[in-house]
Amino acid sequence: MKSTRTLAERPKETDSDENVVASIEFVIRTELHDSVETDFIHSILGRIIAEPESRGKEDAGHIRASLVQFGEALDHGISAERLGDGISADISEYWEHLFDVETGCPKEEVQNEFEVVDLDLLIIDYVAIYPDFRGLGIAESAIHRTIDIFGAGCGLVACKPWPLQFTPSVADLQETLKRLALPNVSEGKAIRQLRSYWSRLGFWPLGNTGIYLLSLSQRGCDVSSQDRPKRLQ
Repeated sequence: MKSTRTLAERPKETDSDENVVASIEFVIRTELHDSVETDFIHSILGRIIAEPESRGKEDAGHIRASLVQFGEALDHGISAERLGDGISADISEYWEHLFDVETGCPKEEVQNEFEVVDLDLLIIDYVAIYPDFRGLGIAESAIHRTIDIFGAGCGLVACKPWPLQFTPSVADLQETLKRLALPNVSEGKAIRQLRSYWSRLGFWPLGNTGIYLLSLSQRGCDVSSQDRPKRLQ
């Protein structure tokens, strides 16, 4: 897949006024076996590359996501019950919170609030940017380009903001954490900061589930928190 390119400026506090061109190279992973349920789940890994004017290309970070084609699966005759049983635990959490497990349709409160027009779901697991390239808007651009490219046919984009340094599957990867040089703050503060970041990008919390949602039918609309029902805030 072709990479996408964006232009970012160096932070004002640095000595350099050079621009940085950033791009993403996506790799999509899917299974090659007869498990029908996972035929509709695709793992996405985006390698984020930065190219400062004074240097060559450098790794700037990465973004990980999953495209879950719930709508496609139902269209191919897979029952909602079978689909719910056949997906992984991580994805089943989204399925159970967002969709009626009997009909496969969005739950009434989710439909009313987010105006879901398609059943496919794009999940953004995380985006990580190395210290030299933070503050340039690269993470935000990477998120939006991922949605632009893989969000077609999706009704919702979902994420569960959680700091990588407190994620069990990453906590033991000391070299990775060392390179990312994540802030030395408490787990609670890190979670609040990360949730605030995703909120600024237009994602809204789904009650107390820890899941944040962006409706693609409402993307770009200015909906204030006062307009959100209290049960979904």
